[in-house]
Amino acid sequence: MQSTHARVLLAASAFAISIAAGTLPAAADGGFFGAGFLNGLLKGTYAFTGTAGCLYAPGSAASPPSPGNTLPLANAGFNSSNQPIETNTSFSNTNSVEGTRIFNGNGTGSVKGTEMGYVGRPTPGPGNYPSFPPSAEAATFSYQFTYTVSPDGSWTADMVPGSYAGTFVSGPRTGQTYTTTIPRLSGLIGSFGQTLTAMHLVPTVEVIIFSNGDAWPRICHRSRVLTDMDTWGQNLIH
Repeated sequence: MQSTHARVLLAASAFAISIAAGTLPAAADGGFFGAGFLNGLLKGTYAFTGTAGCLYAPGSAASPPSPGNTLPLANAGFNSSNQPIETNTSFSNTNSVEGTRIFNGNGTGSVKGTEMGYVGRPTPGPGNYPSFPPSAEAATFSYQFTYTVSPDGSWTADMVPGSYAGTFVSGPRTGQTYTTTIPRLSGLIGSFGQTLTAMHLVPTVEVIIFSNGDAWPRICHRSRVLTDMDTWGQNLIH
């Protein structure tokens, strides 16, 4: 009989060959090459960079909400065609990000990063809430996630609800904190797992909540490229 070490090395070799070809081994019964095994092969720290852009639909009101508010305005959000319900106050922003994504090897992980971006014209106002000029900003953020590696060489990541924490370090909101929901990211695994890609596949409404009481629905696009910072061969046999 093969030793456990020999079986792992054999499995690692099969995985490496298969992932290079774009197809991961799988077991119909969820056995040795099942979901748990495949998730275990994606392990370690990956550096990432990427871009994002968001369309906001904050709605409008006669006065701003109080700090601690977590609910969007009644006329905030999007219709079934992903268009803002209140068009006069809708706006967009764009940013770039850099950070690390840690895969624990058991389908869980964590993200930590920094983003820098700006809100360009046109912006809401002057008039009722919200109203503000164009600006640039920077923030730090972190959250937890779960992930799944599929036999076809793709992977998905879902944010753990309630785990997102962000803090503005530059711009008009300096010192404010915020939280949001990150929709599912889907991507592909490159040869030997050295590079990963990720993006949102469908428009999904999320709500960003600021510590000053702003709670704004938005739809964002995000793309990420991740590079393995560890030794891939070590990941395969750990």
